[in-house]
Amino acid sequence: MSENPNRSKILRITAYGAVIVAFLITLGFSEHRQDVMPCSDVEVAIIDTLGHNFVEEGEIMELVKNKFGTLQGKPLSSINISLLEKIINTNPFIADAEVFSTIDGKIKIEVKQRMPVVRIVNVKDESFYIDDQGVFMPLSGDYTARVAVANGYIFDTESERRVTVYDGEKKDTAIKLSRIDEIFHVADYIYHHEFWNAQIEQIYVNAEGDIELIPRVGSQNIVLGNSEKLEKKLNKLLLFYREGLSKTGWNKYKTINLKYEGQVVCTKK
Repeated sequence: MSENPNRSKILRITAYGAVIVAFLITLGFSEHRQDVMPCSDVEVAIIDTLGHNFVEEGEIMELVKNKFGTLQGKPLSSINISLLEKIINTNPFIADAEVFSTIDGKIKIEVKQRMPVVRIVNVKDESFYIDDQGVFMPLSGDYTARVAVANGYIFDTESERRVTVYDGEKKDTAIKLSRIDEIFHVADYIYHHEFWNAQIEQIYVNAEGDIELIPRVGSQNIVLGNSEKLEKKLNKLLLFYREGLSKTGWNKYKTINLKYEGQVVCTKK
């Protein structure tokens, strides 16, 4: 006797429905259990592969304790994870913090530090960093980042907080970048380029507003002008290093000017 196809279909649907209901019931019990579960521990992880030490685990733990008291033993449902995350993110050295609970009752805090690409020293001798997202950040009393220093005729202050960030070459030539924008884009390019990061130690803004680079090797000033066509300018300089300075020596010239399209203008000492 052949099996009724409709009856078989009904049985399959009923079985699937039973599985779904069982899953939802189990999930509901798990969520209820986690709500009443006490916090068993608080773990902090500093996510950083670049060796910066702006933030220590102990500082985060102390901040949590000062704002929320001891979390261990409190029901997970009573811990305002969203508020805790917001408070941690107010730290000027933290780019992003994520806080979440685990099924075994732990509160985990994952922190990503800001990554400075340049240290600014303005005309008032005030000093601050700009990170790779264009955000201004203060100096740390405990740690100094090894990045290029930009000084000279720089009038911007830390309170301005952020620069204009764009990807690659500026698309709209009508956009006028401020001096601090120009400095940031030069510094950011240098920081992320292995050779130039090793070669350039200082960025200087002269009285005419031109950006100059001071290398670690050689005693010449490299005049960029502005950050437009930066990659082309530095590629032109690299070619000059290989074909020119390798023959004449690194200390023959006082300045190497890259402002002009298609040429390198040098001034002898």
